[in-house]
Amino acid sequence: MKRGRPAVSSVSRQGAISQVVDSLESRVRHGSPLTIDGLMLALEGKGHAAIVTVLALPFSLPIQIPGLSTPFGILLFYNGLRVAFARQPALPRWVRNREIPAGTAQAMLGALRKVARFAEKVLHPRWVLLCRHPILHRLHGLLIAFLSILLALPLPIPMSNMLAAIPILLIGLALLEDDGAFLVGGYLAALPCVIFFAVLFLLGPQAVTAIWGWLGSLLG
Repeated sequence: MKRGRPAVSSVSRQGAISQVVDSLESRVRHGSPLTIDGLMLALEGKGHAAIVTVLALPFSLPIQIPGLSTPFGILLFYNGLRVAFARQPALPRWVRNREIPAGTAQAMLGALRKVARFAEKVLHPRWVLLCRHPILHRLHGLLIAFLSILLALPLPIPMSNMLAAIPILLIGLALLEDDGAFLVGGYLAALPCVIFFAVLFLLGPQAVTAIWGWLGSLLG
């Protein structure tokens, strides 16, 4: 008798994100505004990991999304708690009704389709225990929630959103396909994010600016 999966990650994942993209692209093409509530409804039943992946993706790429880091960060925080505790807290109305600009929606959906194709080709179950163990699963959700708080901060610092979003995206993809290798990658990607924000909070934005300038001179 095969052992069943925990309820928090039991989803029909084959092509789930691609189906969502098809539905939302059709809506945007017909001129209907895409709201955060509409995005969440389209993802309903696809699983918490799919929701986390979709919400983190726009901030993991060089796409201009002014004003959305806070509502998306709040959504990611809630879904991180859902991953950890299998609960579904209510979302504030002002978050659910927030409209995503048409240009941003099109860029986000195009990038999302590429990620879906990548996931279908590259991700596969390995080191499955890291993804399925109940205690570790709770830890993954709490890490997502913690990183989401950092993502939600309205900081005028380039790439600060990406530092928080990339590990969330990797963890979401890992949980989506039970890929422990990607999960480890997500935790490793979280390290520079934690270091960055620790420097920011302890030493101030001037120290961060100096570090970015130093790194820019090395790369240049």
